[in-house]
Amino acid sequence: MNLATYLRSSWPAVALATFSIAMCGFVLAVSASGAAVSLLACGIVAAGFVLAFAVEYLRRRSFYRTLDRYASTVEHPLWITEAVDRPDFVEGEIVYDALAAVAKAANDDVASYRRQAVDYREYIETWVHEAKSPLAAAHLMLDNLQADPSLDGAYPKLDALDEELRRVEGYVEQALFYARSEAVERDYLIRSYSLDSLVADAIKANAPSLIAAHIAPVRRGLGYSVFTDQKWIEFILGQVIQNSVKYAGADHPFIEFSARLLNEGGANECVELTVRDNGCGVGAADLPRVFEKGFTGENGRVGKRSTGIGLYLVKRLCDKMGVGVEAASCEGEGFAVMFRFSTNRFHYIDRGGGPLG
Repeated sequence: MNLATYLRSSWPAVALATFSIAMCGFVLAVSASGAAVSLLACGIVAAGFVLAFAVEYLRRRSFYRTLDRYASTVEHPLWITEAVDRPDFVEGEIVYDALAAVAKAANDDVASYRRQAVDYREYIETWVHEAKSPLAAAHLMLDNLQADPSLDGAYPKLDALDEELRRVEGYVEQALFYARSEAVERDYLIRSYSLDSLVADAIKANAPSLIAAHIAPVRRGLGYSVFTDQKWIEFILGQVIQNSVKYAGADHPFIEFSARLLNEGGANECVELTVRDNGCGVGAADLPRVFEKGFTGENGRVGKRSTGIGLYLVKRLCDKMGVGVEAASCEGEGFAVMFRFSTNRFHYIDRGGGPLG
């Protein structure tokens, strides 16, 4: 708050002070007090008004300037009352107390919602772990049935049921990682891993789906070491693999994993892993939105099997871990996802995650 703003907001008082000085001068003039006495009296009254305005302005200026500065610079507006001192004038005290009351109520609500979110996430994690037990039991039952020679004619149906169970397992696992994605930074351990081993583990974990879709995985030039978390990156690669399975083409489908070193010797040196398939691809209009939550695109509306969660989780988890991710595609020619892993270990320390091994 500057002086011009204060005077503009106090114009009724300024107008009243001006009128009072004018009336004082008029009374003195008609009472034949003399020009010198009239000017002196008007000057004293004017000086008193100016001094009063100056004192009130200085009392308010510090509070309002501090309030205005913190309102635009503080990280969270609810913390303003913690950074501003309580003023010593009535209007400021009222404003400060009102802000403090609003901030307290809002902070209480935020704390309550956070507790609810934590409780819900813990419930989802517990539910997922509990749901895995009957799914594992169902797989064992299917294995026993498939070993029964009397059910030879039912093998195709049993295989189809096994595939559906695996899809349910995938959705259950997705729910678990979605719940944990709110606190990735407290649940990952960055170490140096062989990129080829990470890709091999992801392919192995998704082998049944790849076999069922007749997709041939291809690995090229993966002889690099990258800093990442094994569990999270395996899930991320699994989501990309499942996306390729979902939209696989009918003619010799494949999924290729290839890597290259970018900006060698520079401060931003990184290893780029490209996961590419020859599926139906994504249209140019849909490509910028493939990582948005719930976005299924034209292909998802046609197939009616897409949830719009898989690639959203890929982007979300990569952002949390400091792994760059981009998508490229030509409709009808396939889809590719590029991951960039920094070769600088301090890149991950700065993100506040788990310790480096």
